[in-house]
Amino acid sequence: MRRSINGWTSSAGRGRGQGRVRSPGWKAWVTALGLLSGCGSGEARYEAKLFTDLCRVSPVLQGARYLRFRVTGPEMEPVERYVPVEQGTAELPTVPPGKGRVLEVRGYTDLPRSGGRVVALGRSQSFEVPESAGAARPTVRVALRPVDAYMRPGTTQGTCVSLAEPRAAHTATLLEDGRVLLAGGFQSSSGGADTTVASAELFDPVTGTVARVPSLETQRAFHTATRLPGGKVLLAGGEVESVEGALPVRSAQVLDVAQGTSTAVELKAARSQHAAAVDSGGRVLLVGGVGAGGAVVAEAEGYDPATGQVFSVSTPVPRVGMAAMPVQDGRRIAVVGGSDGTSLRPEVLFFSYEGGSFVPVGEGARLREPRRDAALVPFGGPEQLMYAGGYDSPGHVEEARFLASSELVSPGTAAQVSAGPQVFARSGLCAVALPDGRVMTLGGLRYSAGSFVSDSHVELLVPGKDGAAPALLGLKPLERQRQQHSCTVLQDGSVLIAGGLDDNGFQRTTLDDLVIYTPAPLD
Repeated sequence: MRRSINGWTSSAGRGRGQGRVRSPGWKAWVTALGLLSGCGSGEARYEAKLFTDLCRVSPVLQGARYLRFRVTGPEMEPVERYVPVEQGTAELPTVPPGKGRVLEVRGYTDLPRSGGRVVALGRSQSFEVPESAGAARPTVRVALRPVDAYMRPGTTQGTCVSLAEPRAAHTATLLEDGRVLLAGGFQSSSGGADTTVASAELFDPVTGTVARVPSLETQRAFHTATRLPGGKVLLAGGEVESVEGALPVRSAQVLDVAQGTSTAVELKAARSQHAAAVDSGGRVLLVGGVGAGGAVVAEAEGYDPATGQVFSVSTPVPRVGMAAMPVQDGRRIAVVGGSDGTSLRPEVLFFSYEGGSFVPVGEGARLREPRRDAALVPFGGPEQLMYAGGYDSPGHVEEARFLASSELVSPGTAAQVSAGPQVFARSGLCAVALPDGRVMTLGGLRYSAGSFVSDSHVELLVPGKDGAAPALLGLKPLERQRQQHSCTVLQDGSVLIAGGLDDNGFQRTTLDDLVIYTPAPLD
């Protein structure tokens, strides 16, 4: 048996049991090697390692009597195995060779047929089972976490893992290898002054570790981060605090985290608080935002990673507080909501890449209740967007009414807008689409007792089936209220909540915490 940094890895032949390992106060699980059918080409092996280190007192598997190991993948029937937790060892399910295999591990209070419920859950990244038994066997990593709970990652000693430094109005980008790049942002001092940061860091949600990467070429907050084909990330625009106030940034840079390189890009317009989205060809559309002197930026532009060049977009999009998102498998990009500085814009715009640039396409739809600083997110699948929350003033939030409604945008041949579910009234909320079509909304800005304060509400929106109305479930509130934070769906379906600003109306605190929430599965 070989000990690793954050867990144990063991190996065994067919039918051989493994010993147990114990960590202080509770029993840790060690999974054994599973033997794979080689489809006539001999036996192949893979091994799995569970990571269970969290910043908490109670064990991950508290209340669990059974573990279920289930492997799915293309061109194979799902295979699973239930093992009593008291057994302490397991032989993994036998699966055929091939790519795209995913191992899911669940902790149950009892067998499902006896009414057992899920108390812990973890999923691996996609892995390949080799054809040959003599080929190097993959090690499959699974982070096991309690469901329906906010957990902070921790070390084997129980120490909490945090960001390398506090940050708000930063970006969080899920990379192809499952890690999350957190970049830029600002920090608020005790005197109320903001300082823009240029640092960046990588969080590994499996091992629960944070590693610094080289700083950005320019300090920036309220920028956009867009993952490009091949795993690179375009960080564009933003603003930097100076003695003259917040100045919009015209530069961008393409980060290749795997290679450790950065390429500078010059935008056509300095912009902050803008929107960006990538189409199926990897081209990025940048629209709107705040420019020099606080003016709304009308000029839209695009970036093509194939050429490394920025190109003009002839159609102006003078908006701020809007959102952009790819639709129809990335063939189009939708731009929804926002204000031109004078009035709210109800038109829903669609762009497609044609003739070397982005051009408007299709018949436009109109919002029923125009708004800005709302959250745009797929709802119930990729072919329907939900635009939730926000406020009803074209200008400053101090003049606004927070909206407790949402609207559904169906971007078909003839785009349609319909009323969506009610939400808690707030703006700047963070919203993410879970793999099963549900949506989580977290935090934001709300009005309370005469002050604008950070919010702690969390909601789970469930699409209706067979024409039924969507359901709204209130979840446990965040332990720290926050706005200008990031929320990211990880490869295992969990949600990473990072940083943000805790403003209670009297004091502003920039947060450095990392919190992971694992939704309970539908089945």
